[in-house]
Amino acid sequence: MTATTTYVVESDIAFDIDTVPDEDRERVAALIPDARLADAYVHRTVEYEGDSVEDFNLFDVACDERENILLAGPTGSSKTTVFRAWAAARQMPFVLVECNAAMDPGVIIGRTTLTPQAEARFVYGDMSLVVAYGGCVLIDEINMAHPRITAAFHQLLAVTRRMSVPEAGTTLIAGRGGMGAPQPTLFGAAYNPRYQGTVRLNEALSNRFAMPLDWDYDHGVESQLVTSRSLLEAANNARALAEIRTPISTNALMEYERHAQRLGMGLANRLFINRFAAEERGPVSRAFGGLRDSIAMELELS
Repeated sequence: MTATTTYVVESDIAFDIDTVPDEDRERVAALIPDARLADAYVHRTVEYEGDSVEDFNLFDVACDERENILLAGPTGSSKTTVFRAWAAARQMPFVLVECNAAMDPGVIIGRTTLTPQAEARFVYGDMSLVVAYGGCVLIDEINMAHPRITAAFHQLLAVTRRMSVPEAGTTLIAGRGGMGAPQPTLFGAAYNPRYQGTVRLNEALSNRFAMPLDWDYDHGVESQLVTSRSLLEAANNARALAEIRTPISTNALMEYERHAQRLGMGLANRLFINRFAAEERGPVSRAFGGLRDSIAMELELS
């Protein structure tokens, strides 16, 4: 058996809000997540062939080395949560760019508006603020965006880390738009490879991510968030069924337990089963129904 080597990363990543100019400081400060999110976060270990590292340490390396992270995994596997929690731990601004076919670049990058004095003024979007002044940007469901949109990310995710904003007549360089020293930046993307109607990432875009990772449901994390071992067993049994396409997320299991404790097992089961398509409900019901008594006992319910 190969011994596991766990790597602990030494990093002094810190964001300095005082480098942000006065006119933007309040907006940028509002993007820094509550530090309690980091305290409540349950870490996972990323390991392969005897080498392992904790998730936040991996993110620190990516930030230090100016590399980008790509997480691929099902709904509810904490892809978004890990980025937000890491930003909370490092007290860095965080912005989530939610991709879809109808996304408006103006909301993300910014647009020209009229002041009360009828003067034209360009106002940066939240993503542009984080790119300029430093922080963490997560492009969520990147495979749902139109290729015209993802093409705009190519330059930002490249080694140069630049983003052209033609309407403002400027080019932003990641973390270098403020006063004083450059600020740390981390760019990441996430997607669910099982979603229908998505666009395959082209080679040029995929090549921008030095850290592509599979981010599936983590049994170690779930065992700390879900009380009932039988509920986890039922979930794993249902996930293994070929006819089940609807994700059984960690959040859904936590909600099941809350509903059981506050509303009773019967309604908890019904609310959970209703998440699934009609043809999936029978197999899921059988997977969970067989362990219902054990789940109730482990949750200390009559």
